Amino acid sequence: MDFSLEYTKEQAEFAKEVRRWLDENAPKDLVSPWDIRKTSPQEWQKRREFARKLGEKGWLYPRFPRQYGGGGLDVAHTFVVNEEIANRNLGPPPHYDSGGLAAPAILNCATEEQKKRFLPSMLKGEATTWQLFTEPDAGTDEANQQTSALRHVREKDHFVINGGKIFVGSIYGPPTQFLLLTKSDFEAPRHGNLAMFLAPANLPGITIQPLDLFPSGIFAQVGSGPGRKNSVFFDDVKIHESYLIGGDHDGWKVADATLTVEHGGGERVPRIPRNPVVEKFFAQCQNNPNVIKRLQENPELLHSVVDVYIGAQIERLWTLRNSGQPIRGGGPQLSMYGKMYGARLATVMASVLGPYAFADDEWALDDGIFETGERNAVCFAPGGTPEALKIVISRGLGIGR
Repeated sequence: MDFSLEYTKEQAEFAKEVRRWLDENAPKDLVSPWDIRKTSPQEWQKRREFARKLGEKGWLYPRFPRQYGGGGLDVAHTFVVNEEIANRNLGPPPHYDSGGLAAPAILNCATEEQKKRFLPSMLKGEATTWQLFTEPDAGTDEANQQTSALRHVREKDHFVINGGKIFVGSIYGPPTQFLLLTKSDFEAPRHGNLAMFLAPANLPGITIQPLDLFPSGIFAQVGSGPGRKNSVFFDDVKIHESYLIGGDHDGWKVADATLTVEHGGGERVPRIPRNPVVEKFFAQCQNNPNVIKRLQENPELLHSVVDVYIGAQIERLWTLRNSGQPIRGGGPQLSMYGKMYGARLATVMASVLGPYAFADDEWALDDGIFETGERNAVCFAPGGTPEALKIVISRGLGIGR
């Protein structure tokens, strides 16, 4: 079967322009370890600098309006930019930044003054943003926020924030700002008791502590893996209401605008996924004598290998169909499929590659990419658990509660 995807004539001409620009501006000496935790601060900063160059060009967030620092491109041209960057294994910069999740919420829910104040620095890659939603008791149930933001007793134009967040950011920080979801009213009904802030990360009373995790992330594939997250604590942090996005009871509306994009909805333009784990896996099946022998001795494994290939193509084509399209539940459907496919891939890799799939030393194949992939495949939580995604899909289809 031919799963290739060709540019239109107009896209092909634009691709030439993008390639020329990348030839002149893309870093050529990057080191991209599969395990993001092995990325040096120097390599991190090279990617940040590249993000700023993209921002100056308008291609960091090419779909956003020019007036706020975006590129103002349509879907077809944005697709080309995403593809050409991905073709060079540069990942979706900046590395790491939740600005791509925060910016849509600001564009849809903030005042015009806030859009002009916040968006340009984000869309140009000058500011970095961490998303602060998850708490020990607010993961899948994001509405169960316990971090409080209450109006100051005397200074009514200020809020005082107390509480803590977990699974935040990545290995290098601090960021410029936080997209911070809080509880603003202990008496108001659920979902109507939340407030969202785009809070400066350097306010007095904020503490960031590293939090090591089991999965590590695959750098070239996703650009920002969960190799290390952080806990962030707020101790009587005072913040002005000018950082409040929407009203002090509109936090759930703003959060929903962010989560829609995180789950693959909104106007996100797809970047056709190139799964390096799958590519390396097939290379081993074709070229590694030991793996070839295992397949010859266990022909039933060939069925699983074919299933992996078909699954990868389904994921790629669903990305084209579902991302940014008005399909009910399309984004969560794609996200859930990717999670379940990753689990199947991990099982097949362990069967076909044997113990080499778990090696991260001199015995490792392809610099340990399979060991990294195995660890990531068992982590379903980032971006929403399968159970949460099923709920979102059912609501989009108008079934269930």
